Amino acid sequence: ESFITWLTYLGTLAQVKVFISVVKYMPQVWMNCRRQSTDGWAIENVLLDFMGGALSVGQLVLDGFSTSDWSAVTGDPAKFLLGNCSMVFDVIFMAQHYCLYPMAHRPPTSKTR
Repeated sequence: ESFITWLTYLGTLAQVKVFISVVKYMPQVWMNCRRQSTDGWAIENVLLDFMGGALSVGQLVLDGFSTSDWSAVTGDPAKFLLGNCSMVFDVIFMAQHYCLYPMAHRPPTSKTR
């Protein structure tokens, strides 16, 4: 009997979710680079996603710190990786939007009288 346990099954699903999350961000980064613009999407969603990732990782760290047991962080690698993956890609999106292509998303001004 070589059935996998529920815990192994859920852990595998969590790893698949981390992989899918990494894959879902890649096309947007590529398209922004290719077009040299961040037109077509709202930066507010990225900022909210960044806050969600920061709060998720912050909760893990705070739980580990308050109990002096860091297994809270190491015991949930999917949550830790998802939060960090989200924040890394969000920083890339913010850099694209505010630093690399800042003028591309602003409408042109007209100087007509």
